[in-house]
Amino acid sequence: MSRARGKFWTAGGLRPKDLPFLRMVYADGLPTRVDSPSLVMLCGLPGTGKSHFARELSARAPFVWLNSDRTRKLLVARPQYSRREHRRVFAAMHVLTRGYLRDGHSVVFDATNLNEGVRAPLYAVADDAGVDPLIIRFTAHPDLVRERMAERAAGISDAGQSDAGWEVYSRMAVAELPVPRPHILVRGPEDMEEALAEALIRTERGRAWSR
Repeated sequence: MSRARGKFWTAGGLRPKDLPFLRMVYADGLPTRVDSPSLVMLCGLPGTGKSHFARELSARAPFVWLNSDRTRKLLVARPQYSRREHRRVFAAMHVLTRGYLRDGHSVVFDATNLNEGVRAPLYAVADDAGVDPLIIRFTAHPDLVRERMAERAAGISDAGQSDAGWEVYSRMAVAELPVPRPHILVRGPEDMEEALAEALIRTERGRAWSR
């Protein structure tokens, strides 16, 4: 067993009722099964457009949209965003992702995934399911991120369920590292449609990157 896979299997914090509850919630509206399911892994700081992309992708193709903010709020009544809470949320999402892929459901994994240490367990999940993950990294100008966060705080944005503000963004920014694997880069809103089209083409082929 690889180190990454071991990290996936031993990710801590799960409680006995977590997975049955989440499976019940996500069972409502599960997309159709496909012969060759895909895993789309989103990476990027809060406010860079990940959840907008995930929403659009899951509206245009049969993907389970697993969002870390939604999952956190389903599991934790009053999120504290602690490391222990983080482990619990991501352990649940990794196990759900593995199950959906094995059952023939494509998954878009919507979370920050800021460095290889955080991404390693999801690589292990993809390996275990025999899936080549399509990685999409999001960036945006800080001024645009501030604007989006202000709209979200004012309740005029549909940017998912994130509560992250500028303080969280600034704290997380120091942990962000480049993605060494092949990936699609979304630099801002102007790249969104092209990235969606490319993601749809690549996942329809059943392989993220030609080899």
